[in-house]
Amino acid sequence: MPTVRFVPDSKEVRCNIGDYVLEIARSGGVDILGPCGGKASCGRCVIKIINGSNLLTYPTEEERSILGWRKLSEGFRLACRCKILSEGTVTVHVPSDSRALEHVLLVEGYLAEEFHDPLIRKIEVLVSKKGNHSVLRSLVDNLPTKDLVFDTWSIKRLSRILEDEEKKICLILHGNEVLDVRDCIDGVFGFAVDVGTTKLAGYLVDIIDGETLAATAEINPQTAYGEDVVSRITYAIKNGVEDLNKKVIEGINTMIEKTCNLAGVHPDEIYEVVAVGNTVMHHTLLGLDLRSLAFFPYTPIIKEQMYMKASDIGLNVNTGAMLFLPPLIAGYIGSDVVADILATGIHRENLKTMLIDIGTNTEIVIGTGERFLACSTASGPAFEGAHVKFGMRAAKGAIDRVEISRDGDVSYTVIGGGKPMGLTGSAVIDAIAELYDVGIIDKTGRFCQGRSRRLRIGEEGYLEFVIAYGDETALGVDIVITQKDVREIQLAKAAIRTGINILLKKVKMDERELENIYVAGAFGFFINPVSAIKIGMFPNFNLDKIRLVGNTAGMGAKMMLLSKKIRDEAVELVKQIEYVELATETGFQSEFIKSISLSEDL
Repeated sequence: MPTVRFVPDSKEVRCNIGDYVLEIARSGGVDILGPCGGKASCGRCVIKIINGSNLLTYPTEEERSILGWRKLSEGFRLACRCKILSEGTVTVHVPSDSRALEHVLLVEGYLAEEFHDPLIRKIEVLVSKKGNHSVLRSLVDNLPTKDLVFDTWSIKRLSRILEDEEKKICLILHGNEVLDVRDCIDGVFGFAVDVGTTKLAGYLVDIIDGETLAATAEINPQTAYGEDVVSRITYAIKNGVEDLNKKVIEGINTMIEKTCNLAGVHPDEIYEVVAVGNTVMHHTLLGLDLRSLAFFPYTPIIKEQMYMKASDIGLNVNTGAMLFLPPLIAGYIGSDVVADILATGIHRENLKTMLIDIGTNTEIVIGTGERFLACSTASGPAFEGAHVKFGMRAAKGAIDRVEISRDGDVSYTVIGGGKPMGLTGSAVIDAIAELYDVGIIDKTGRFCQGRSRRLRIGEEGYLEFVIAYGDETALGVDIVITQKDVREIQLAKAAIRTGINILLKKVKMDERELENIYVAGAFGFFINPVSAIKIGMFPNFNLDKIRLVGNTAGMGAKMMLLSKKIRDEAVELVKQIEYVELATETGFQSEFIKSISLSEDL
């Protein structure tokens, strides 16, 4: 049986003839980036073959184009294009650039108003073995409420803690259902999680007093199977949803463990989990088949709110703990948007409002004061650095801000200081906006030759602009913006602008009429709105009306964890939102093509 040995991980993974190295790495728990989902379009899964190259297929045309003859001759390959040909051992080195880095992940966000009326309650009660009645009858007789529901788990717990004839114990209730019977404890905890396509954010909360004890974030491990939801649907149709389900559960459990360690809490003391996310993330969390989301009309298996035991899907919390999943809006708009609305409070404002949650999928909501409309745009992973030559997520060493003077000089800031390794999506938008502003890029997005000494023809024969020269970078090579990079951002920003324009037209509103504009999401929090307007990603919004609100999806999840009233609001809110399927709108194609232009006036 063939074997692949990964270094410096010191992992040996058995495989089959015909398997790709990227798949083998995933099965062995070796971390290799693969933003494009194995399509050989991102060039991120670069590996070096140390031994056994004769056991692999020859380099493909994609590899020759992306890596070039020199790197190929040095043994570099794309893991998604190396296929095992015969028996033997292949030794593979995985460079640090091909692995996930320590990312800057946003967990905080704006919260308009807090409520505290949780479904989880703790009741202390004296229970006795004395008398002619059962222990359970003795317990119930001492409670202020008699209509409690006990399951097998809670009865077993009751039987195990009664060592004395008489004892004070704690009942943990969810409504009138008994989740646990235990010795008295001080805290009762819950966990809220925003299951994003790219990032997971988790919050450990004391349900009794409403305090957030710890928060953390992780890259969604599903990104190994593709950066966007379409790639993951494609993977699930071909291979089943089990891998995606396993990965997202692992990611959430990692966050539970981290936050509990930070707060000195045992996972067994967590009695409720609230999870929000888009429809694909919701379905993969539950392990539901994704085929119905692959084709129009993109019908979810379930949209309604759900309660179930958290342990049923593998979450490492108390065995009796509940999982609450808020309702979804449509096939590509999930409960994360519901959470956004709840956190910002726009459903209470009665104002002309827009909410833009920017991510791999961007959701847009417009409120007129009388009605809500919502749409989803496939903005893609370019904002997260995928498909951009030197793009990377916000991590130490990433350039996050760029300024370009009239004479073409460049200044920038680097996350964590030191020499840069790449460009965040917000930096790429800054750079393109600045290049357009000083005339180095024209309205069509094309570089204008002769406008700057930093503008040159790259190795592939296309124009590129140097942001940082090799002697000032951690890579030892020039960090550039290429013509292809500009095109990738144009397509991503056009998707967002198209959604904004169509919603504005449907409610017959001008962008200057909007009284509040909330820009949500981790990427949205770091974006420069001035740059976004310059390149036509946003209309000519009144800058005073724009509010960068961060991870409001996570904040909304916390609100629902702590309040039954807010959960009820979520259910009613979904009924009020009109979903707009952009692709079926008259003029969608022409609106999208028009929005590709780099211009404030579209």
